[in-house]
Order: sequence, then structure tokens, then C-alpha cells
Amino acid sequence: MTSRFSRFLGATAQSALASRAQVALPIFEDDLMVLNYALTLEHLENAFYKQVLAPGKLQGKAAAYLAIIGADEQAHVDALTAAITGAGGMPTKSRKSYAFDNLGDFSTEAGILAVAAILESTGVGAYNGAGREIMNKTVLAAAGSIVAVEARHTAAIRALIDPNANPVPKAFEAALRPADVVGAIGAILGRGPTSSRSTPARRRCWTRSPVQGRRSTC
Repeated sequence: MTSRFSRFLGATAQSALASRAQVALPIFEDDLMVLNYALTLEHLENAFYKQVLAPGKLQGKAAAYLAIIGADEQAHVDALTAAITGAGGMPTKSRKSYAFDNLGDFSTEAGILAVAAILESTGVGAYNGAGREIMNKTVLAAAGSIVAVEARHTAAIRALIDPNANPVPKAFEAALRPADVVGAIGAILGRGPTSSRSTPARRRCWTRSPVQGRRSTC
């Protein structure tokens, strides 16, 4: 499943770059695919915080705040995994390793915070971009509750980087396509775009809560 979503991200990068005018067209097959897309990103963030907190490179507020953020990311992974499983889907798994140092200096607190800022802001944009395709209101509400917390993470990390700067510099956040996400953090995965997905596009909508696992074609 992990390799499938890596291929999916690469394929959407190619197709979206080929025709930016088609941004409004559906990218995801169904709500389950959106949830697994979100889980892929949450796995990445969860692994990041576990990795940076372990060596004791962070001190003071940075260590305290990133420990809280890391706990949030684990909670997001657990909630998304449960929702996908409850809906009869197969949750994507975390990769064995991520090349986080490809995004910046991983040896200092300042470097770690800079990478954290990239991951969190990209996560917010990814949720915004995928949210418009969610068909079930329960799933949409859950995604909205997660992206709100991710936005707070972004602001907190910006405040740690520069306490004198505005941690919320924009009134509106961008909605990122999978191609944009690959452009921002693809180096972590250590691979470029690959072959397109083999599953034909087919949208499904939920008739009840995703945790109850009932859906119908539409």
C-alpha cells in the first residue's frame, strides 16, 4: 500500500504539471483514497517528530512544543487508521525510513525547526487541497478538525523560529495538489515521479459514517 501511494503521488505530479488548467477535476477515487492520502502525510510527520525528539537535540520550548506536536501526529495516525479500517479499507503503512535531512540541516535545533515548518505548512495545504473532494460530511468534519490543529502547529513552529515575526502571515492558506506536495517534500521519499496508478478512476460516496463502513457508488 505504501508503494501504491508513492506511485500515486508521482503520477499526479506528472499529470497535474502537464495540465494546470485541469485543477478542478477529481484527483481521488473516493473518500477512502483521501483518507489514505492524509494518513501517508501523517505517517511522515509522526516519524519526523519521533526521530528529532529522540537524540536530545532540542531544548527548552522547542523540545516541549515539538513533543506536544508529535503526540498530536500520533493521534492523527491512530484516528485515520481506525477510520480506514472501520470503513473496510486497508490503511497505508509508514515507510521504514524517510530522508528528512534532504530538506535541510538536521544537526541543529534551527535546522530541525526549519524542516518542521516545511512539513507542517505542506500538510495544511495538502488537507486544503484534498478537502474539496471529500463527499461524506463526517469525513469532511474530521479532516477539518485535523487541519485546524496542523495550522496551529505551523504557527507554533514559526514562533519558535522567530519570536518577533508574525506566526500567521496570511489570512488564507493555499490549497495544494498532490503535485505541489511532491514538489515541497518529495525529497524525503528519495524518489521521483514513477508510473501512473493502475486502478481506474471511480468515485464512491459514503452513505453513513466511514467508521461504520457503509458506502455506495455514485
